[in-house]
Amino acid sequence: MTKQPRSAPWRKRFNLQYTPVIGELPALIRLQSFKPDSVASPQSVLIVNCCLIGDFVVSLPAIRDFILEHPRTEIDLLVSPTVAVLARRIRGVRTVYVARTVFSRETELLGSEGQLRASYDLVVVLRLSGPARRLIAKTSYRAIRTYLAPMFRYSMDLLRRPVTQARQLTEINFEVFGKRGRDDRELSVADVLDLTDVPAVGPWPGPVVVVHTGSGKPFYQWPLEKWIALLEALHVYKSDLTFVFVGGTDEEQQAFEQLSARVNFPLHSVIRRYDVLELLMLMRISTLFVGVDSGPRHIAHLVDLPSVSLLGPGPKSFRPLNHNAVVIDETECRKCFTLYCPHAPNCIEKIEVETVVRACRMSLLEASALTDPRLTELRQPEQAALASP
Repeated sequence: MTKQPRSAPWRKRFNLQYTPVIGELPALIRLQSFKPDSVASPQSVLIVNCCLIGDFVVSLPAIRDFILEHPRTEIDLLVSPTVAVLARRIRGVRTVYVARTVFSRETELLGSEGQLRASYDLVVVLRLSGPARRLIAKTSYRAIRTYLAPMFRYSMDLLRRPVTQARQLTEINFEVFGKRGRDDRELSVADVLDLTDVPAVGPWPGPVVVVHTGSGKPFYQWPLEKWIALLEALHVYKSDLTFVFVGGTDEEQQAFEQLSARVNFPLHSVIRRYDVLELLMLMRISTLFVGVDSGPRHIAHLVDLPSVSLLGPGPKSFRPLNHNAVVIDETECRKCFTLYCPHAPNCIEKIEVETVVRACRMSLLEASALTDPRLTELRQPEQAALASP
């Protein structure tokens, strides 16, 4: 019998962590006043993208496309401190500058705002912040493009469409660059990032499963008891798996410690030890990622790592960059703006352990079949089980 949803406690109903973006609106209007949005054959371009990890990853298709179309242009990036280690690896970028995001999260590494070059032909703003705005104010530019109009259209679409049919952020990023309607999400990490001299991480024993339990509001967290059941089921299924937990907050470390105390096999943690580049290198040698909707999920997509992602409330604007992703989403509400949710359990809490176990087993079988063709036949019953209600 289906359980009837109950009302959530008041303290768990509100999620205001994304409201600081509203403060960007006046700054965007001031930046674009009396400036054209394009210039013929720009020789110098600044791309401003002070955002979180997930937003940065899904902006890479549009940034890479622009770089390829302007091979003789000097292109600088202004990004958040956390993603700067990745930005410096983007092929075709001259200089990377740093400024914090509007969120100022504890996971954002400290970094100097520095000083931009004196002038640019074109500035393209994918995501702004107060520190970024102050830096832009100290330089001059002939033309500027921002996400003001694309995000306004996106907001209007959210009023008309169900959250499960929301426009993708990749499409919005292309629109900022002047390519409205384009939504390319195919991207090879080797094409966009130069990783030739990046040290390897590990080694880790056995096939590595990267786990991210997430942090912040309960909106996006899967219950601890379900994580325990999942880990135990996967260990029984394949006892040589190595579980490596990732993240950057005290809350994630505490979740890891609680899980470690509740299972009878070893768990490993690189929480607060690996930066985003090291996390990417870990993902490249791993077998599976399983976690909530978060920055690490998008890193897994970028390196084409098979993944199982558990989605919580909000518009579904971050579809994967690869084909090895399983997205589990129990959203039933037609409208959801992530600021308020009256339901308990909410959509991520409703995800059943058995559903995640089946998806993980399917991905592990797919990975095994790449090295042992005899396992191909075993995939068929797993596929049927995953597809069954």
